[in-house]
Amino acid sequence: MNIIRKFKEGPKVDKAVYIPSVLITLFLAFYFVFNPEGSLEKLNGVFSYMTNELGWAYIWFTLAAFGSALYLIFGKYGNVKLGSETDKPDFSKFSWIGMIFTASTGSSLLYWGTIEWIYYYQAPPFGSEVGTWQALEWASAYGLFHWGATAWAMYAVVSVAIAYVYHVKKQPILRLSEACRGVLGDKVDGPIGKMIDIFFVFGLIGGVTTSMGLGTPMLTAGICKLTGMEHTQTLELIIITLWTLSIGVTVFLGLEKGIKRLSDLNVYLAFGVLGFLLLAGGHTVFILNQTTSAIGLMSQELIRMSFWTDAVGQSMHPQWWTIFYWAWWVVYAPAMGLYIAKISKGRSVKEVVLGSVLWGSLGSWIFFSILGNYSMGLQLASQNPETYGARGLDVIAIFNNVGVEWAVVETIAAAPLGTILLAAFVILAFISMVTGQTTIAFTLAAVTTKELKAEEEPARWNSFGWALILGTISISLLLFDALKPLQTTSIVAAFPLMGVLIIVAASFFKFMKDDKESLIYTNTEEEEVKIPLKKVK
Repeated sequence: MNIIRKFKEGPKVDKAVYIPSVLITLFLAFYFVFNPEGSLEKLNGVFSYMTNELGWAYIWFTLAAFGSALYLIFGKYGNVKLGSETDKPDFSKFSWIGMIFTASTGSSLLYWGTIEWIYYYQAPPFGSEVGTWQALEWASAYGLFHWGATAWAMYAVVSVAIAYVYHVKKQPILRLSEACRGVLGDKVDGPIGKMIDIFFVFGLIGGVTTSMGLGTPMLTAGICKLTGMEHTQTLELIIITLWTLSIGVTVFLGLEKGIKRLSDLNVYLAFGVLGFLLLAGGHTVFILNQTTSAIGLMSQELIRMSFWTDAVGQSMHPQWWTIFYWAWWVVYAPAMGLYIAKISKGRSVKEVVLGSVLWGSLGSWIFFSILGNYSMGLQLASQNPETYGARGLDVIAIFNNVGVEWAVVETIAAAPLGTILLAAFVILAFISMVTGQTTIAFTLAAVTTKELKAEEEPARWNSFGWALILGTISISLLLFDALKPLQTTSIVAAFPLMGVLIIVAASFFKFMKDDKESLIYTNTEEEEVKIPLKKVK
């Protein structure tokens, strides 16, 4: 009875946001199911226009977010406390960082971290020749760039903007529209605010299906490799069902007992898998050397990579990769901003920005450096064992002839104690997906809640309901081979979302300026001081 009561209890939902969000999402999902090819063709046309003709806007927006993040770290607002004088952080630093990182990456980092280098190697940037050592150098560097500080800065700026409204101004509404109040004023209480939240919900659901579309085949391939089972659609549906139920249980347990504990487990397991590959995989020296070279190349060419549109060469490399990635990060930025804001009470602006940019980038780089360069080491060893060692595998041949997900699985299985390591990798991939999607379900429930105080969580039935909706949509689209249209829709949604995020950032800085006489600051000794802005050095 206590479980049923807990399930039903909780803050009320805002029907004006909840019902339209669900109906619009279900309508478009069914439309894509019954017309996958036609809808995909139209959406691809829109997406091509946005990346080819408007790609420069994504680039400038991302750079503006990075510049804003640097300003918040080193500028006069860095020590502003996101909370009242008595507010303390709800989570330890380790758990807080782990919750940010695992929520923001999911199983996508395991997937792309292992095989993204192959795409760049076979179609290198800046006119490099395919199959050369220069192509391999770029292949390692570009993954670090796309998952580095520039990308994580988008999460950071949105996070502190929402956290300020929620923890400092004490607005009991955890929504993207509420963070726009500084510019839009009372308009956020009307149709404009509802439209912002509904649009955000739909774009986020499309982004979730992208992660599902990548993670499900990879996890299925891993299970098949371990058990000898045949890779079938039925097995994929079973995995999505188990994912959905696990997500539902985790959101039911809440932030402290569910998401925090699962995130901690995820971090420990990731350290174990990556540490074993680095130290015992047979390519330790190559991984360390290639990682060092990749960081050096990326640092040297960062400005060129950040601004490159290839308007003359027309290779489409920046459109297919960099601009696509920035659009993907934009779609997730509001959700991660809401989530990070919720768990960051009592921390300073600088701490939240660094927590996202520094630790997020570092964690992503560790994954890419170890998984990607280990995979690359196997490939080079298969071609030249005298130079690169005896433990080799033609990863590219598997990638091209068998499937991308199998290239990931065979890379892990090629390590010493490969079966045990692959089993750990499969568990890690499963938990990573659960933590990532649990965060999304929690965020969707928060956005569709009428009022949510800092010490409250969304109603469990609301979070559980969103978990079921995400799982049901993923299963339906997978059955009818209609995942691509919804994924593309979410990326298309990134362009108007950029305008909303600009309003969020402008509102934040306006709030800070207006409230300068009452801001609370933290010093290096973790003591709060309440002083006018003009006296802060």
